[in-house]
Amino acid sequence: MGKDTNKQFNWRAFVSVLTTLSFIAMTFTGVILFVVPPGRIANWTGWTMIALTKHQWVGLHVWFSLIFMIASGFHVYLNWNPLVRYFKSKVSKAFALRPEWVLALVISAVVFLCTLGNVAPFSSLLEWNEAIKHSWDTPRQRAPIPHAELLTFTELAEQIQDVNLETMLANLKAKGIEADSPDVVLGELAEASKMTPMRLYDLALGQSGHSRGRAGQGGRGHGQGRGQAGQFADANHVQAGPGPGRGLGRLTLKQYCDQIGMDINASVDKLKKAGFEATPDMTIRAIAETVGVLPSEIRTVLEPQTQ
Repeated sequence: MGKDTNKQFNWRAFVSVLTTLSFIAMTFTGVILFVVPPGRIANWTGWTMIALTKHQWVGLHVWFSLIFMIASGFHVYLNWNPLVRYFKSKVSKAFALRPEWVLALVISAVVFLCTLGNVAPFSSLLEWNEAIKHSWDTPRQRAPIPHAELLTFTELAEQIQDVNLETMLANLKAKGIEADSPDVVLGELAEASKMTPMRLYDLALGQSGHSRGRAGQGGRGHGQGRGQAGQFADANHVQAGPGPGRGLGRLTLKQYCDQIGMDINASVDKLKKAGFEATPDMTIRAIAETVGVLPSEIRTVLEPQTQ
């Protein structure tokens, strides 16, 4: 009993176990990061998987990768002499493992060069990765502009057509959310209010905050919030400047296409591919409400080059 309790700490065993555990954690977090949505979607919708955000998964992956590298280095250090003897033994036996070494080097070189050269099937894996990440991107989960959560309400009103600063602040106040100033950052206010930037933005527009599902949680509702989106569209879109943007929600798709010089059939096809229900005689507002977004989203889909 005395000898067992006074047994010295076994560094080799500790390093071996730490290397194995960190490798498992690094691999698991790497698989999660393979399927996460882009940051502009994850941050806007409050995406989570197993109750952890993308930022938390990235942090775990970085730290376990660092621990794995350090533990692997100590593993080599503690086993340096056996490793040297092993390789010396193999070399002295007429390079008994030389074909295996060459094959390993060839495989590594092929992976390195073909990945950089974008050669199939190595490029196919990367394309699949991109397809998975962007499969989260739908009209109802898309921010009005990329990384809108990093902007102040003043900046949002300046950069997004159909959005009025006073209306947003008044809508939030009506919901019991008080912004200290128009220069408060949307994402920071959302975090302080314990909600996602997407939901806070919906509330600021006068919507229910549930018209678009939360990524990673399976919700992609269509019903809630559509009526309110229509109610507040007039108050918002009249703030736009002159030209095609003025009164956007009241225009039919055909009228809008005539104004911007776009083919109506091509516009209908483009909207349907983006998930909207659209016909030439439908108003822009009605088309937007088929997925519970603002009329300005139609402009984003039809004229992406202006964003």
